[in-house]
This record gives sequence, C-alpha cells and structure tokens, in this order.
Amino acid sequence: MESSISSGQFAGLVELDEVDSTNKELLRRLGPDTPEFFAVTAEKQTAGLGRLGRNWITETGKSLAVSILLRPTSRSQTDWITIMAGLALASALEKHGLMVSLKWPNDLLADGKKLSGILAEMVDLNTVVLGIGINIKPQEQSPDTATSLQELGLKIEKDELLVEIATELKSYWSRLSADSDTAIAQFQAELLTRCGTLGTKVRAELPGGKNIYGVAVAIDETGRLIIETPEPVALAAADVWHLRN
Repeated sequence: MESSISSGQFAGLVELDEVDSTNKELLRRLGPDTPEFFAVTAEKQTAGLGRLGRNWITETGKSLAVSILLRPTSRSQTDWITIMAGLALASALEKHGLMVSLKWPNDLLADGKKLSGILAEMVDLNTVVLGIGINIKPQEQSPDTATSLQELGLKIEKDELLVEIATELKSYWSRLSADSDTAIAQFQAELLTRCGTLGTKVRAELPGGKNIYGVAVAIDETGRLIIETPEPVALAAADVWHLRN
C-alpha cells in the first residue's frame, strides 16, 4: 500500500508488508523526476542490506526499515550523508532520554550493542538512497551484539518513530544543504560528544583485509576517520572494531 503518514515529512511514502530490501525497492521505483524525501518502508525485509553486502534482519513488527531518497548537489554533502543521518537519529532518540553513541561510519550503539545501522547507496552524484534500520523489539535471529528500543526501556510505535526520524533528518539535511562548510564544522563538534569511536583504541579492517590498529582521534572535513598508528592514517572506508583499553 502507499500513503503519506505525516504532512510535510515525505514527498511520498510507500508502505509495504514485505519486501526483499527497502533500498532495492526504492531503486526499482526511482526515476529522474522522483522527488527528494520520497521513501519506502516495510514491515519485513527478506534480504535487508547492511554494509559490504551483509544481511540486516527485519522481522515483522519488530524493526523499522526505511529508505529515503536524497538529492545532494555537492560532493561535501555526499561525503557526510551517513554520519549526518547518524547524528539525526541520535538527536531523535535523545529526545526520549535514550543516550546512544555513533560508531563510525554507520552504526548507533547503546550499552555497547548495535541498535541501528545506516546504508547510503550512491546512484550518481545527485542521487543517494539512504537506508535506515532500527531495532524496535528483540528479534529472534539477531546476534547477541544487538539490542532494541524495547530492551532499552523505550516503547514507541513505528509510525511515530518514523515521523520523528524524518523530522530530525530533514533538519540536519537542510543545514548541510544550505551551508555545507558551516554544517560540517558543527557536525564535527557534535561528534566529539556523540561519536564513541573517537578517543577509542580500534582495529580497522581495510578493503582487501589489511588491519590497522591505533587510536581514533578525529573525523576530518570529508568524513574520514583519523587513526594514530602512531602516524595519522585517514580512512574513508573500513570496518572498525572498538577495542578494550
């Protein structure tokens, strides 16, 4: 079914009972005139996508899965979409008193466990599909390293959560679109308190399998993670694990 759940939040919203992947479904429906903030959500995903082709579990009624179309006009916007979305999600959840931290580049953690994942797929420089998954209730197939809003004490309906996320996302995206330099500087400052990766000993696995060990010290103006190894190394893409001190 297709409907709009909140005036002004989405340019259009497709709501499905089941789909292989909301990102894939949005891409199938994508045309040159598809407006920004057109979105697809589903109760269940049979082949939800995470980073590097991993599965993202979405069991019926237990998770929010939504994909949103963004139309960046500059490379600086594109570079920051994933981190920007993480900040927006954190802001939305903190309004309910729930403290979460960002794990660079695309996860939200609570009590050290994964609560949410973000996947931005770039079709071209002006077309990005932003996929967001949030665990609302415990899922039978989830690993022990996952948590959910219910387990963290927050009971919220999916539609209400979707509206709140869209509101925060539009606010952050408007700032990045209006003045990317100013917004990026603000995001970097915000990450100092919201990004749990910064100041942490990490292991970063690069594409190809090489591992780098060091302390994550900063996120630069292009969204890259800076690790002291002891010489600074800037990572645009990597799997990162937080290590115990």
